[in-house]
Amino acid sequence: MVRKNEVFSVVGCRLSGVGRRGKAGQMKIMQMTFMIVAVFFFFILVGLFFLMISLKDIRSGAEQLNRDQAISSLGTIADMSELNYGSGESMTIDKDKLRIMSGNFSRDYDSFWPVASIGVYLLYPTPDGMRKCPGTDCNYYEIYNNGQKGVETHSAFVSVCEKVEGDFDVCEVGKLEVGMRLIE
Repeated sequence: MVRKNEVFSVVGCRLSGVGRRGKAGQMKIMQMTFMIVAVFFFFILVGLFFLMISLKDIRSGAEQLNRDQAISSLGTIADMSELNYGSGESMTIDKDKLRIMSGNFSRDYDSFWPVASIGVYLLYPTPDGMRKCPGTDCNYYEIYNNGQKGVETHSAFVSVCEKVEGDFDVCEVGKLEVGMRLIE
């Protein structure tokens, strides 16, 4: 026969055993929850890393497109009717038009130019020093500058010609320099 005290002690053992298993189960659930949260944060970090790399590629691609646009615009700018010498030759710039465009007249074209800066240097005959035009014995014509700092420039050689004494063309060697817009 079982005594009354013994039954309670057996029932007490069973109840305490169930409590231990419940605490162990709760501990396993908490461990699983922390692992799921840790795996979730890991995948978030991996996603951010992947996003950072892909955005870097997009930025470098955009810079390369701007660089290609600046290089391809060298010939286009030299052959524009605003600067081109009327002889029908390619990459030939009119010196009289340069004088006009190097004044403040070119500020009307701010939205027109696809680049950050445009300048023309006269290289031959060799200048004594760089002198900005308009002025006497000048050799640098700044056509356009949007004021951006740290501009990457690309250049091409051009002929800078003007008509003197009616029908004579006098040409000098110049360098058309175009500044690339930087991505901000």
